[in-house]
Amino acid sequence: MNISIHCPVSLTPAQPGWWVQHTSPDGGKFQSRIVAWAVVAVGTSEDGTTGTEVQPCFMEHGSLWTVSEWYAAMGTECSVAVVEP
Repeated sequence: MNISIHCPVSLTPAQPGWWVQHTSPDGGKFQSRIVAWAVVAVGTSEDGTTGTEVQPCFMEHGSLWTVSEWYAAMGTECSVAVVEP
């Protein structure tokens, strides 16, 4: 199976109380609720295996985002960090 980079390959629901905090370069902050955790393809190695990492899925602007999708759409100037309950 071919898997695209930054593509979620698996999801599981998040327990209530988890948030991501966005911090803009000027220090502004806001939070988005995490609704799920995703295994996301992040690269391939020389032997053809796909590297993955677990990323939060959060709601913002009426859409569901992973961290990779957020950075691809919004840029990396606004950092995203998980806030534990």
